[in-house]
Amino acid sequence: MKDFLKWLGVNEKVAKIVVWIMIAMIMLILTNLLLESMGLPFYKITVDNIKRIATNKEIINHLSSYLTSLLNFYCFVFLVFRIKEFKKIFPYSMLYMVVFFILMLITKSNFVVAQTYIFLGTLAFIFFYSKRKWKNVLYGALSIIINTVIQYLCYLYKVRFVDITKVGHLVRFIIGLDYFIIMFIIIMVKEIYLKKRSEKNA
Repeated sequence: MKDFLKWLGVNEKVAKIVVWIMIAMIMLILTNLLLESMGLPFYKITVDNIKRIATNKEIINHLSSYLTSLLNFYCFVFLVFRIKEFKKIFPYSMLYMVVFFILMLITKSNFVVAQTYIFLGTLAFIFFYSKRKWKNVLYGALSIIINTVIQYLCYLYKVRFVDITKVGHLVRFIIGLDYFIIMFIIIMVKEIYLKKRSEKNA
């Protein structure tokens, strides 16, 4: 596994995080199946059951919203840049989130402002990080379009069961996990393709 990660150029710590997320999701599925078979459906970890938990919803919603925005940023950016540049990109992603947080406070979480910042902020980062290469800005715009289409398709079959506009950010994050998994697979396929191409041209 280590040799494969080294060949791919992926940071081992990042790979471990992704693997643990995948393990957690598999355990979640198995736990729900077990509870269902035991006749305890109300204890399953589902959207409806999570909404019944008595927590500070405001804090949880905000944290879920910012986590979703951060993961979206990574999905946009790593379709343009290589995953092995994660260490260099990470500080900028934190700055991106700080500005996003301040904007949300000032505008009281205005949806239009949020979407505009995500689009322009991501393209601005790609432009300056790539040393002002306009070609990468076009790649960035294409990346955002690809992400948006996949996210829309993932939500398309869920709107029959959940009204997305009436649920909190935590539920939206949980519902959108499949989108992040699909994007991770696409990014990994891109990484393997670029790695093989560079080895072929070497």
